[in-house]
Amino acid sequence: MDYRQAFAISAAGMDIERLRLEVTALNLANTHTVAEPGATAYAPMRVIARSSFGALMANGMPNAAQVTIEPSGAAPRMVQEPGHPFADARGLVAYPGIDTANEMLTMMSALRAYEANIAAMNAARTMAQKALEIGGAT
Repeated sequence: MDYRQAFAISAAGMDIERLRLEVTALNLANTHTVAEPGATAYAPMRVIARSSFGALMANGMPNAAQVTIEPSGAAPRMVQEPGHPFADARGLVAYPGIDTANEMLTMMSALRAYEANIAAMNAARTMAQKALEIGGAT
């Protein structure tokens, strides 16, 4: 078994999860960002990783996933705040359509997946070390 390939697979998974965590942090940081009336507000983003098993096998597994950052398409959250400087004629202020509970779940999921990739990499490293020990003893 080529252990470098196992390490590369775990590293690719950690890269995707790190990106998910960064995008989630960006979304949470912009939860209360408002836009002037008529201007475009912050659009929440999502990390999309696309791959198929056939593509993974044909491309040698690591780096076979296509990762993109796309807008989530969530509608802005309209809040009644007539005294706000960016309120429209009806007194509504447009906040980004960010669901903080969903973002926190995404963050926890990314952290757990990152930890799972670390565990897989450590297991592959341990197996490689044991194989060297066994091979060196004969």
